[in-house]
Amino acid sequence: MPGFMSSSTAMTICKVDSPKPFEVEALRSHAFTPDIDADGKRFGWVGLGDPLDTDGFALASMSAQYAGFSFRLDTRKASGAVIRLQLAEAVREEIASGKKVGSKRKKELKELITAKLTAKAEFEPSVIDCLWDAEKNRLLVASASAKAIQPMLELFKTSFGMEATPIMPSNDMPRLFSEILRGDGYACAGYTLHAMGSASLAATEQTEEKSAIAVQNSLNAVAQALDEGMAIQKQHLVATSVSDADWQVDFTLDAMLGISGLRLPKPEKGADEDATFLLNADTCAIVADLVEELAKKM
Repeated sequence: MPGFMSSSTAMTICKVDSPKPFEVEALRSHAFTPDIDADGKRFGWVGLGDPLDTDGFALASMSAQYAGFSFRLDTRKASGAVIRLQLAEAVREEIASGKKVGSKRKKELKELITAKLTAKAEFEPSVIDCLWDAEKNRLLVASASAKAIQPMLELFKTSFGMEATPIMPSNDMPRLFSEILRGDGYACAGYTLHAMGSASLAATEQTEEKSAIAVQNSLNAVAQALDEGMAIQKQHLVATSVSDADWQVDFTLDAMLGISGLRLPKPEKGADEDATFLLNADTCAIVADLVEELAKKM
């Protein structure tokens, strides 16, 4: 699964209200356990990139600025095909016994079958990497899904007594995407941004309808779509450093500031885990700076 120790990652930028000093012990106090909660789930903190590490948390304590750790959530889900088959069998049996099976009874049977199968299903783990940036008082999360990160944000508040909230744009991001696309380099926070690769577009009055989304891989085609009244909802960008021409990073940014496809630098041959972590953390922090600055531009 992509994350902060892989070659690419998604990312959500969260700002923290009333920040406090980061303490590794808070991770250990709420580490992952095999205990099943009232909702039939298992969850907790694990070491960054290691779903079995519930005590070491080495990358959460090796830097004054950054702390890396992961949220592990184990859930059980019954097979939809098996549920449908057993429901059909149960309905047939009740009809054969002379019972009338209406929509209400079908719903009851489905709920009973789903609960029974779910209780017997194997747990499926999911892991979301987290990066605490003490210097900027923000939490970077390796996912662009608001639904996926919500349980992690709740545990973060419980563990650290700090509330992390995804940042939101204060301007018209589709308009800004258009400006970047049509310009000859967009200056931002010491970097220059260019539109690259693909863009997702939607008719401005239908931005909430997935069916209205169209992906274009040609910048000329994107420009033409803009002339026809479409608006960019997601844009692939490349950022180059003004002070270092050899430094660049590319990622995709959507209109709600969700980051995906962030390509992390290739570590030097023989680099240890600590060095790789710091290199990736610095890159993620720079991209977060860029996106925060973009979100404030008018």
